[in-house]
Amino acid sequence: DFWRGARDWAPLLAILAAYLVLHELATTLEPVAHVQPQLGFDEWLFGGTAPTVRLQDALWHPAAPSWYDYLAWLVYLSHFVVTPTVAVVLWVRAYPQFLRFRTLFLIVTFAGFATYVLYPAIPPWLASNRGDMPHTVRIVRAMWLELGLTGIAKVFGENSRYAFPVGALPSLHAAWPFLLLVFFWPMASPRWRAVLVAYALAMPLTLVYSADHFVFDVLLGWTYVLVVVLGVRAWQARRPRATGLTRRSGGR
Repeated sequence: DFWRGARDWAPLLAILAAYLVLHELATTLEPVAHVQPQLGFDEWLFGGTAPTVRLQDALWHPAAPSWYDYLAWLVYLSHFVVTPTVAVVLWVRAYPQFLRFRTLFLIVTFAGFATYVLYPAIPPWLASNRGDMPHTVRIVRAMWLELGLTGIAKVFGENSRYAFPVGALPSLHAAWPFLLLVFFWPMASPRWRAVLVAYALAMPLTLVYSADHFVFDVLLGWTYVLVVVLGVRAWQARRPRATGLTRRSGGR
């Protein structure tokens, strides 16, 4: 019924409210936003040059975007559709799984939001704009411009009225597909496992290529997922024992 739906979805809608609060904090946090250790880690791992720079030097042609640029644009935008759609499907068809997934999703997301406030960090495209690393292009924004949608392209700029440009660490864009992979892996068929792995890898590759995240951001996002999943699993394993002890104590 309506009230059950409102109760189930209110915590998820709180994510939007929290993001609006983050946006209001952006002006305060931007001057103290960090580019290290993300940039240094990426340069160390990839021989002195950040992989975003290497990939764009090899693949990005601003005068004539390639098919893979459109594909990367779609993969990036899927962040706003895939995970919420999965949550809706679970709510309709597998309610207990929806509750489990919602718990993990909320903890991962709000842990990321908390980190954005405690340790604001900038993405590669903004680091380039500020002279911290060689030139890169925010390809998602460039593709909106390529399609002639300048109004939407403004959303993906530094001074956007909707974006939070200093919320790069950890990458929730990478964390959400990885959460899908970890959550569904035990119950998925080999074919669906392949899909989950492909999506979980396609998103980070897109994020690094498009200058939206460093590899360091991606790895930290994956780490958040693993810590949350294992932590919730451990808590749930102890909960029945604690409940049983309480009942036995009450019976004496």
